[in-house]
This record gives sequence, C-alpha cells and structure tokens, in this order.
Amino acid sequence: MVRTQISLTEQQHAFLKETATQSGVSLSELIRRAVDGMMCQPEPSVTAAARSLIGAFQSDVADVSKRHDEHLANIYGRLNE
Repeated sequence: MVRTQISLTEQQHAFLKETATQSGVSLSELIRRAVDGMMCQPEPSVTAAARSLIGAFQSDVADVSKRHDEHLANIYGRLNE
C-alpha cells in the first residue's frame, strides 16, 4: 500500500470518522472503499447525459419528434431574418 496524506475540512473529517465508527472500519479503510467505488463506476457519457434529458421538456407543438428538422429550419430561418 502507498501511504498518502490528504486535507479535509473539519466537517468532512467528522463525517468520515463517524461513518467509519458506525461501519466498524478504520478511516483509511472507509476512504479506500470509497475510492474503489469510484473506480468501478464508469464516467457518465455524453450519451447518458443526453438521454437523461428525454422527456424533461414540454412543447405545445405535437409533432416535434417527427418533424424536428422542419421546426428547426423554421426557427433558424426566423433568427436569420
């Protein structure tokens, strides 16, 4: 193992110390577990971020999903006038 030193706020340290005590592990072990958890989770992709927006907005235009190119052309045409 590699020994390292980190700086925490007092609140972060108190939280981690309490969590470690409740979990029955050392502060170091708790931090290692947190890092392991971060390593196992892939970075969210742009695609995942885009998918999270599906259904997030509403429109009074009923056919946007079918005729989006026409609607965008109309909007951009108005902007360029």
